[in-house]
Amino acid sequence: MDPSEHAPIKVMIVDDQEVIREAFGMLLSSDPTVDLVGALADGEIAVRMVPVLDPDVVIMDVKMPGLNGIAAAKQIRENHPEVGIILLSAYDDPEYIREFLKDDPRGKSYLLKHTLGTLDELSRTIHDVAAGRTVLDPIMVEKLTSQNGIAESSPLRALTRRELEVLSLMAKACTNSTIASILYIQPRTVEHHINSIFSKLGISPENGQHARVQAVLGFLKATGQARHEMPV
Repeated sequence: MDPSEHAPIKVMIVDDQEVIREAFGMLLSSDPTVDLVGALADGEIAVRMVPVLDPDVVIMDVKMPGLNGIAAAKQIRENHPEVGIILLSAYDDPEYIREFLKDDPRGKSYLLKHTLGTLDELSRTIHDVAAGRTVLDPIMVEKLTSQNGIAESSPLRALTRRELEVLSLMAKACTNSTIASILYIQPRTVEHHINSIFSKLGISPENGQHARVQAVLGFLKATGQARHEMPV
C-alpha cells in the first residue's frame, strides 16, 4: 500500500450508479498522481477483478445490489491485504464503520458522500490510504467518539469535548497546524490536547501515526466491539 513516490496510484471505482462512476472518473482523470484502472458496477465483479486490474486503492459505494461494499471490502482484503479501501457512503450509521474497520483499520477510509467537498480532499485520502493510514469522516468520528454508548469504565469517558474535537481532526489526517487553524487555537495547545488524549487512553506517543489511529479507534476495544488488537 505504499506505491513508488513517482508512480501514479492505481485506483478502481465501484458503484452501481453509472453517473457516479463517470463523475469520479472525470475528477480523477485530472489528477496526474492517480491512474484510474477500472470503473465497475458491483461488489462481486470488483472482487473478481482486483487480481486482474491490480489496483492500489479501491473506492466503493457501501450500498450496492448483491455484494455490498463492506462485504466486498472484506473479501478483497482477505485475498489482497495490501490493497487500500475507501468506502463512500450516504449513511452515517456507526455500525457500518465498525464492521468495516474491525478486522484491520490500516489502509482504510470511510467518507460520507455529502461531506466530500473537493478533488484535493479525495486525492489526499487516496494517498493516505495507499500509505496505510486510516482516514475517517469527521462526522463519523464524532459519532464513534460520542459519550453515548461508551461504557462507564472506558478511558474515553475521561476525554473532554475539545479533546474529542481534536481527535476527530486527527482522524481526518490533519496536521497539528491545520487543527490549530480550524479550531482557532495555538499549535502548542493542539500538542497539549494530543498529549492529554494519548495519556488518558494509555497510548505511547512514540508509536507515531499508529498512535493517532489508536486514539481514534480505541473506543472499539474499550467498548468490546473490536475483535482484534489495535495496530501498534
